[in-house]
Amino acid sequence: MPWSGPLTPSGRSALVPDGPWTYVMDAVAVHARGDPSRMEKVLPDGLNPLGDLWFYVSDIISFSPSSEDLTYLSPGLLQYKEAAVFVKVEFKGKVYGFCPFMYVDNDVSLLRGIVFGFPKKMAQIEMTRFHDLFEAKRYGGVAYRSGYNLFRVIVEPSKREESLPFEGFGSWLLRRYLKPIELDEFVEFVPEITYGKILSGEGSLEVGGGFNDELEELRPEEILGGYIYSLKLKARGIRVLER
Repeated sequence: MPWSGPLTPSGRSALVPDGPWTYVMDAVAVHARGDPSRMEKVLPDGLNPLGDLWFYVSDIISFSPSSEDLTYLSPGLLQYKEAAVFVKVEFKGKVYGFCPFMYVDNDVSLLRGIVFGFPKKMAQIEMTRFHDLFEAKRYGGVAYRSGYNLFRVIVEPSKREESLPFEGFGSWLLRRYLKPIELDEFVEFVPEITYGKILSGEGSLEVGGGFNDELEELRPEEILGGYIYSLKLKARGIRVLER
């Protein structure tokens, strides 16, 4: 069954086809530390921020075995850009990566993420593209929404790595919240990740925000590093932790 309407007998008109979904992405990211007392202002009650931040901009291809034909008939439906920030938090004695803000430029990704519990909004997103025959000194990504800058990341890679510090954030903690149907629950998303290349180096991060995006509470106090990387992602497990 499709994950959303419009529902027709064939299922072909659904905005979000059935899963399971897999994602391959190139990303530019900055690992930083901020003020936990400010982070609390944009986090749900019960989450204790530990100070670490992971800002990234990515170029993503998604695919599902239930809709393989979309890959070549309507590739634009499954390809999109994404910009997000994760905060390292403690919840009931366990460490998680919690995502308070996430932005995409594609309606399929928007609704699919909301179904999972990702707090997605639409935005204009740009990023330096990767290619095996292209090598830049610096890579960057930026996101804008409603006339204001959300954030910009710039990375000057210099060293190959085997893993990312983002792995230390743990599995992902999501909040599925839809007031009209009285849905409010915390969900654990356990990612299964296969890495391609990972490069680290110097990073810079500019965090803006606006009247409808309180990103100013997540402005960094210290930059720990910049990263560019490629990976494949799918869900290893999803479970409700608390309603």
